[in-house]
Amino acid sequence: VEPCSAPLAIQASSPAKEAMHGISGYGSDDESKTAEGACPAAKRPQTTVGPEVAGATRPPKQAKLMAQKLKELRKEVSSAKSATAVVNVIRRNLDSCWDVRWGAEALYQVVKRSTARTRQEWGEDRAIKKIGQMLTLEAETGSAVLAAKEEGGADLILLILEALRRMSLQEPQAQKAAIERAISLMVANKWAHPAKSLARLYWLAAPLSAEGSIKEHFSSAALPAFLRQRQGELDGPDLALLLATLKGPEGLKDPAVLSKVVIRLKTKDILKGLSATDLVEMAESLKENEVRDEGALRPLGQEALRRRGELTPDESHRIHTAYQEMKLPLPKVWEAAGSTKTNPSKRGIVTTQAFAVQEGHEKKRRGNNDIERTSPPRVVRDYKMCSY
Repeated sequence: VEPCSAPLAIQASSPAKEAMHGISGYGSDDESKTAEGACPAAKRPQTTVGPEVAGATRPPKQAKLMAQKLKELRKEVSSAKSATAVVNVIRRNLDSCWDVRWGAEALYQVVKRSTARTRQEWGEDRAIKKIGQMLTLEAETGSAVLAAKEEGGADLILLILEALRRMSLQEPQAQKAAIERAISLMVANKWAHPAKSLARLYWLAAPLSAEGSIKEHFSSAALPAFLRQRQGELDGPDLALLLATLKGPEGLKDPAVLSKVVIRLKTKDILKGLSATDLVEMAESLKENEVRDEGALRPLGQEALRRRGELTPDESHRIHTAYQEMKLPLPKVWEAAGSTKTNPSKRGIVTTQAFAVQEGHEKKRRGNNDIERTSPPRVVRDYKMCSY
């Protein structure tokens, strides 16, 4: 009754009072909005039961959207052409769409898409430091890595640890707890993991191979034995990790693993996916381990020469020095002209012959054609001569 009596009182009042009421009523929109906003608040107790019923259908939709977004992010990370592009993906989605699966792949791609110098510079980036801290927690105690059934908990932990180690965001001693966690998961699964994960574990745990529970897996030769059995599944980056493990005064000395690496290096196109810095470090490791098998050294040197434009002056000097000490100068890694070799294939034995590029046989850039252009028509000014 009272809200209805107020307008009647305004109608019966004087014009001056009406003007005052008009001024006071000017801001009544805000009051009406607050009143309207207060109504849903009053009705919230009635809708508390509703979300429980609707909540049964929301999680599947959210999971579907998250799976789609995760797929898009992983595709964007894998298709990035540079480390800068990957870092931009991290900056845009780190706070809004975080998931340990795309985060681990993103940091690993930053490692693969950068050189040794730019890797140190990226390590000082704020976004890289933040994602490094988040991945560190996930690798040590996080439950999200265990929920990643498609990737495997141990495999995802090892991917995180490799990215952190190579970005210089974590030292080997700081990764001991996470490495032991990954080993326990792999032992529980009876080592039924990809060969890439075994190579990563071999490289990560090598500096700690004489400590605690990690020691028994190296002393009993369990991990090296599984690596030798699965050597046919190792790719170029895996071989780079194994050679890095065997390099330096503190590196492991395992002739059996080294022999398997040398055999695998003879495989065609095995060096795909390696950076130019990886090629240099592999050559230095082979030199330190006194490898003289030209069947393994020649493909590595040829790949380095193809990509010599990616090498820094220091890296170029290092790889030339390594090959010089291995009694195979880098310019001579190509087969001698006229030499032949036979390789078995599915279609039979294939014989290939090496040849030297002769003058005039080299590939020319597009647009360099040996076709003379026609000369422009001549203008004759002598009309008498034109008549003949």
